[in-house]
Amino acid sequence: MKRYILISEVESSEREVMIKVEPLFCMEDRTEDMFPTYLDEYVPTKGDKLYFLPGVNVPRIKLKDLALQHGIRIVRNIDEATHIFAAKNTKDKITSGVWRYSMDLTDFNELMNDPNMYMDDRYRENIREALENYQEDRVLFDYSVYNDIRHGDNTALKSHSDNMNSSKWYNAIDDDHADLCHKMAGATVYDEMAILKHINGDDATIIDEAMFEQISQMFQSNDNDNHILAMEIMANSNYVESLLFLEMLFKQYSYQISSCHTKNHVNFKSLIGFLKKNKNYLGTDIDDIVKSLIDKDVLTADKLDVLMRRYSNEIGKTGDTDYFKVKTVTVNPDLLKQLNTNYIYQHVNDFIPEPSEDNSPGVAGVATGVEGVESDIELPNEDIEEAFTRIERNELKSELIALEDEPVFTEAEDYALGEIISKLAEESESNNNQKEQDDTNFDWF
Repeated sequence: MKRYILISEVESSEREVMIKVEPLFCMEDRTEDMFPTYLDEYVPTKGDKLYFLPGVNVPRIKLKDLALQHGIRIVRNIDEATHIFAAKNTKDKITSGVWRYSMDLTDFNELMNDPNMYMDDRYRENIREALENYQEDRVLFDYSVYNDIRHGDNTALKSHSDNMNSSKWYNAIDDDHADLCHKMAGATVYDEMAILKHINGDDATIIDEAMFEQISQMFQSNDNDNHILAMEIMANSNYVESLLFLEMLFKQYSYQISSCHTKNHVNFKSLIGFLKKNKNYLGTDIDDIVKSLIDKDVLTADKLDVLMRRYSNEIGKTGDTDYFKVKTVTVNPDLLKQLNTNYIYQHVNDFIPEPSEDNSPGVAGVATGVEGVESDIELPNEDIEEAFTRIERNELKSELIALEDEPVFTEAEDYALGEIISKLAEESESNNNQKEQDDTNFDWF
């Protein structure tokens, strides 16, 4: 974001000119961030005073709990703040696209030094102060000022009209927030993600693979209440520790999530903000998952193993992505049988791991999971029930879905299994007795 001088008003007569200027904070690129850097690490410390810029979605109830726990305060005056937080959509909340004409700074200085143009000293002094330490190469103005310079009554002013450049698009701070940007100039700004990491507390639910399976079953249900509960569990989880499976849930159930009104709840909007997703399009692919893991610095070979176990067939069908490359190619089973060989063509050369700090060679991770094969992960209902108890039900239905443990075996199977175990125990005892007798009868040479 740049701080330009804006010529806000021009009045002229044949003898005298009045020019007023003011600062204009704006960006020239639609994709440009408002601030050069966002800090994404924040440790709540007693005495901190936090200010949230427009667009930050932090549940106020949970924020109150965090404030009580750590002795921090939320302030409404940015001048009092020790930490300022912004969000991905803060820019959209406080800026608007505008078209502005410009004049190169050297040409503007020539205009101001024109001996034939008389201007009151107070206006010259205001402009002189604005130009002190000015970093940009042009001054900006709107069409009305452009028209006053080109078609006004002052001959000296009109003589510089050919130095005006054509209009250009800028993303400018709205007038309502101009004072805010004055106070933000040079300030350190934190990404809302930095505080969202702490918002659910240290005892927040961690979504692991077992809970991922259970939440998946809830999304697969035709009951919208199950979808609501699933999204509440996601919103109240430990975002960082649950990141892989949160992203996988968005990949597999983005339609159900997008269709549920709970996506507009402040808790879930906080999750969307943390993941930097667009609420209007929650579709997530495998590259999005990896990028999220990289951005949050939690990517490991184990997490890639999980992705490979579940989505390797998808990659095999679609081919290379930004992060995943097809290394070897084979042919279908009929051709393998005809060739009578395990034909493999290596499409990508082997990567040679760099030595680690202790000079030992790196070890390549190998994923052995096969997509489509059922895993032996246990799905304890106690985990999901515990997550339910942590959900604030202010705007949801008061009753939770009862998850009852199903018996693993029938009574007949239990009886049969008991008989088998007893028989095996008797055989084991008989074998041990025989071994002891054999040891006693051993002949010494």
